[in-house]
Amino acid sequence: MKHLIATIFLLFSWNLSAKMLDKIMAVIDENIITLSQVNRIQDNLASRKNISPPIYSNENMARDEIVDLVIRKFLIRDKLAETGYIIGDEQVESQINATEKRLGLNREALMSFLKSTNLTFNEYFDIIRETIEFNIFQGKVIVPLINITDQEVKNLFYKQNQGNATFTFKYLLTDFYLEHPTPTKVSTFKKMLEKYQVSGILPEEFSTMQTNVLGNVTEDGLTPELTRLLKKTGEGQFTTPIKINDIYHVFFVKKKDLVESEIFNQAKERIKMGLYEEKAKGMISVWFKREGARHYLKYFYKRKETK
Repeated sequence: MKHLIATIFLLFSWNLSAKMLDKIMAVIDENIITLSQVNRIQDNLASRKNISPPIYSNENMARDEIVDLVIRKFLIRDKLAETGYIIGDEQVESQINATEKRLGLNREALMSFLKSTNLTFNEYFDIIRETIEFNIFQGKVIVPLINITDQEVKNLFYKQNQGNATFTFKYLLTDFYLEHPTPTKVSTFKKMLEKYQVSGILPEEFSTMQTNVLGNVTEDGLTPELTRLLKKTGEGQFTTPIKINDIYHVFFVKKKDLVESEIFNQAKERIKMGLYEEKAKGMISVWFKREGARHYLKYFYKRKETK
């Protein structure tokens, strides 16, 4: 029924006058998004970014991006309502009061500040509501979908610091090696091992391959070439082939630890948060596409094609 009401209102607004005062950009359920709303958000994006960077992450956004941002706001609000989270005016007002107290401002000073940043109090009020809703949405809906492993954290740390010559590592390695292989075997050696790791099937042409497990290997005594190769190879990954004494080796890095572990421990939480933010962006994008399909959504303008 609400979709029917929205459609009737939409048709009425388009035919009310030959001279349009505004333009309807999109409809999401019973919510209408107009061109004037989009233009207004574009006018004060910098101020919105200062207040809520997780939502307004960019000071320059195209029309399509802003329309999608508004649609996402309504999708989040609807999802939270389904799970019993409705952010009322009292909660928003409480958050604003806490901000005023923290900054040593009264309401008059806040209003004056907002005016200087091209924001009305009603806009500020709505941004605070959006931010509270977005934080709950991330915590209740997105966070449970994200898994960050210790291996991912380690690999990113090592990648960020692979040029640091002062770092030394210890390894648990599996050495796969071939004696007198053809050039073709050498070029496909690593790729074959990656497939072998998944399928457990060893191709006939690699039947002469041999293995050796090497535990607690430190960089002392390793050749500079092998040290560089292992440093840039992440935990759980295979190195590229390396020739040692006329034998071609590919090493699987089963475990890789920094000898100076305190350096890694200090950086671990920062790296984990960075990985979370990166994964959350992708997960949120997927969630919105899937969630949007459950709602009445119609655009009334030509959108730019995305590759």
